[in-house]
Amino acid sequence: MKAAQEELKRVSQVWLNEAFVLHESYLLGKPGGHRLFLSFRDAQHLEFSGHDLAKVEMVAAQLSCARFVGTSLARGNLFGANFERADMKNADLTRADLRGTNLSGANFENANLHEADIRNGFILVRDKTGGLVPIRNGTTDMRGSNLTGADLSGASLSRIVGSRTTLTNANFKNAKLVFADLSNSDLRGADFSGADLTDANMSGCIFQGAMLSGALLSRTNLEGADLTASHFMPSDLRYAKAEGVRLPKTVTDLDKTIIEIFEDHGRWVSTLGASGNQADLSRVDLQNLDLSGVDLQAAILNLANLSFTALRATRLIMANMAGALAVEADFSDADLRGVRLEGANLARATLRSANLSPLSLIGLDGHSVPSNLCDARLDGADLSGANVEKVDFSRAILRNASLKDASIREACFMDADLTGADLRGTALEQADTRGAVGVRP
Repeated sequence: MKAAQEELKRVSQVWLNEAFVLHESYLLGKPGGHRLFLSFRDAQHLEFSGHDLAKVEMVAAQLSCARFVGTSLARGNLFGANFERADMKNADLTRADLRGTNLSGANFENANLHEADIRNGFILVRDKTGGLVPIRNGTTDMRGSNLTGADLSGASLSRIVGSRTTLTNANFKNAKLVFADLSNSDLRGADFSGADLTDANMSGCIFQGAMLSGALLSRTNLEGADLTASHFMPSDLRYAKAEGVRLPKTVTDLDKTIIEIFEDHGRWVSTLGASGNQADLSRVDLQNLDLSGVDLQAAILNLANLSFTALRATRLIMANMAGALAVEADFSDADLRGVRLEGANLARATLRSANLSPLSLIGLDGHSVPSNLCDARLDGADLSGANVEKVDFSRAILRNASLKDASIREACFMDADLTGADLRGTALEQADTRGAVGVRP
């Protein structure tokens, strides 16, 4: 392989810049346009960012450490290319051919790989004797790469090697991962609805906040995986290898009934901790319950499953709900001042008229605690009319969410995804939107 790489012809940034103009003219059907061919070329460390390179030819190209930030490679032929440690943030690889590529250590944060072909593939060349030999091993390698928030829906990922990969909030809907190896990967908040994980190795993975309901888990290796606060039905694990898997606690596992815990917590709150006990419902499955109007201020609910739970007008001031799964939960009119919801999955949740403004600390003039929703999933959530002043939404996913008439003064949306969000009636100029996606200038 090393010898084959050394024979590749090196291209310069100047040559590339001229080729970009010709390729974009080709895509527009202008006279003199020409498709960019980088097959078997060396373009390591070069800059491709921001260009439309759809349908590009990059077979077996050396592209390690190159930058493709916001680049379109849709329907491109990238068979056998080397993208090791490349920066592919926000790149469009829709239906791209990525078979046999080296993606190890690459940054695919928020990239679009919808229906991409990421299976194994072999490139054969003739040796000195005339025989055919592969110039690389042909296994698609994703080890150590960052696919946070990437869209892999409908993608073919069978037999890929991607152990210890960061895949938080990635979309794997209807993807094919047969015999894939994603062992010991971070899959928090990932959506595997309708995905085929037959014979896949997912041992040691963290699935907190992930959606596994509807995934095909036949002979899937889940040994040692953490399924706390993940969404699945017990029957989904029937044919999986689930020895040593960490499962959420149920209310029957608790030492007290839910009512007793709430009463004890109420005494703890009213006496400022002099009596009673702080409610600790971390890692407990509380889905489908009606907790409307309950006083849970300062309660511990991190990694709890609150999906489809009614929390209307519930007091959750300063509650620790980090990493909680609250899909389609109803927080209408809830008091969430100073709440911790970082990394939580609130997809399609209702937060109409909820109060997530900072909590002013008594006796500390001018000091307050803002609500924290960084890295949270809020796709399709309804925050219309909510008070989200000074809320930290850094890197949060708010695709198709409604923020209509919400108060967002001094809210932080740095590097958040607001694609398709309803922002009517909001003073977006009063918020920090640096690096945010889907925000019109």
